Amino acid sequence: MTEPRRPVVRLRSLLNSRLGGWWGAGVLGFITLFSAVALLAVSGWFISAAALAGLTLAGAAFDIFRPAAVIRLLALTRTVGRYTERLTSHHAALGLLLDLRSRLFRQVSQARRLPLRTPGAMHRLVADIDLLDQFPLRVVLPWAWASLLLVMLLVWLALLDQTLLLAALPGLLLAWLSPWLGYWRGGRLAREEVERAELRREYLLDSLALLTPLLIWQRWGERSAAFARQDRAQLAQQDRQLRLGSRIALLQQWALAGSLMAVLWHGWPLLTETGLSVPMLLAVVLTLLGLSEALLPLAGSFVALGLSQAARDRLNVLAGDPPPPPPPRPQPAGPWRLQMQELTVRWPGALNGPERINLQLEQGAVLHLQGASGGGKSTLLQLLAGEPLPFSGECHLNGQPLAHWDLHKTIGYLPQDIDIFNLPLAANLRLGNLQASDEQLWQVLQEVALADWVRAHPQQLQLLPGEVGSAVSGGQARRIALARLLLAERPILLLDEPFAGLDAVTREQVMAALVRRQRHGLLVIASHQAIHAERLQRLRISD
Repeated sequence: MTEPRRPVVRLRSLLNSRLGGWWGAGVLGFITLFSAVALLAVSGWFISAAALAGLTLAGAAFDIFRPAAVIRLLALTRTVGRYTERLTSHHAALGLLLDLRSRLFRQVSQARRLPLRTPGAMHRLVADIDLLDQFPLRVVLPWAWASLLLVMLLVWLALLDQTLLLAALPGLLLAWLSPWLGYWRGGRLAREEVERAELRREYLLDSLALLTPLLIWQRWGERSAAFARQDRAQLAQQDRQLRLGSRIALLQQWALAGSLMAVLWHGWPLLTETGLSVPMLLAVVLTLLGLSEALLPLAGSFVALGLSQAARDRLNVLAGDPPPPPPPRPQPAGPWRLQMQELTVRWPGALNGPERINLQLEQGAVLHLQGASGGGKSTLLQLLAGEPLPFSGECHLNGQPLAHWDLHKTIGYLPQDIDIFNLPLAANLRLGNLQASDEQLWQVLQEVALADWVRAHPQQLQLLPGEVGSAVSGGQARRIALARLLLAERPILLLDEPFAGLDAVTREQVMAALVRRQRHGLLVIASHQAIHAERLQRLRISD
């Protein structure tokens, strides 16, 4: 019996990625908050002390220069610290997201546990990973800053007078501990929001994909009304989260107000009994007021924690331990023959899709799927790629149903929505084949007509295409994803709009390379562009 593997994503280990950046953000954030609280306290002390000095004979001996310099220093530190802390923390957060995306994509894609439908599955590798930065940014750092400032305040009060410490302690502890009242409720609301957000997003994307048929059949009004109901439910869910945070923040304010009143009540007699000065008592009061800037962010921390926990659990289900393996299936071998007979495919709830498809492809054949958007070309490719879609009719590979075979090393699928990471080009390509040499990388770049462009770039294979290919054109990003797929060397290729964004000359060059590479396999392409190739078969799919 094998021991289960550890979870892929663990919240407490998130800070290990970009550790230096998180330490820098923590130190800078604390300096910023300390400067803000100290600025308020020192300013209050200075103004009151200067006023009292002016009313007495000590006014001539009162030093205004050093306190004024300290105030200017604190103001400058607060401004610069806040700016640099934002830069440092966001740089660390974006680096964390980059590390998580590339690591999880590699693990999930190699294990082939990622469903092929983009709206449902890729949401976890994008939106769910984005939620994980809530844990360091809105949970760990705010609690560390608030706790450290609170300890420093309590130490200062103890040094001034034990009476002030005992007076302020209950209210301060209540303000610090009250966010825990939202632990269970906030976590539950956060998990519900994650689920609602995914359902809402999938419904929207499905509606947009079916826009033309819905308009033709006059069903768009009904569909948009259903989406509006989901949108209102999502907003109501977010409103419940805000209300929870507001109630906790109100309790914190009452606790701080009680602490402030207790300090004034017990501090007033100390002015004559122990010689505590009015400016120093005012500095204590203003410090309590300034502490609210550090304590208030804690009110929403457990909603943020729940969002990160929900994202962690969903990602661990996706990329963690796989379900019990099904009975082993054989892997097909050439010569390749794909047959469809009266094949009809539908996504659950879809209004249209490919119907009654009849064709036969022999080894070396090229199939071009044509048809209007929304007609079902992508649906057919997803079925061939192994997506568990309901269908009728027959679909056989080498004389056996698709479900009979283990297609993991047989079929390569390029969906419409591609995944490019802000990693060097070589690292992006090697996601398809970790052992690929530089020569293989240059060869596949030549086949997709990118080799000359890469050689002309100063960084060549180390160039950064940007997150989701944002630093390159759409056609270049799509060819990078195609090159990564070609490195996997699958005998059957299913390509959904591989020529989007390409001119006619480049399209023909890439098409010729694909035909040469697949001369001993099968090539199925869904594309709106014209295609010219030997042994080409065309299949028109209508709405």
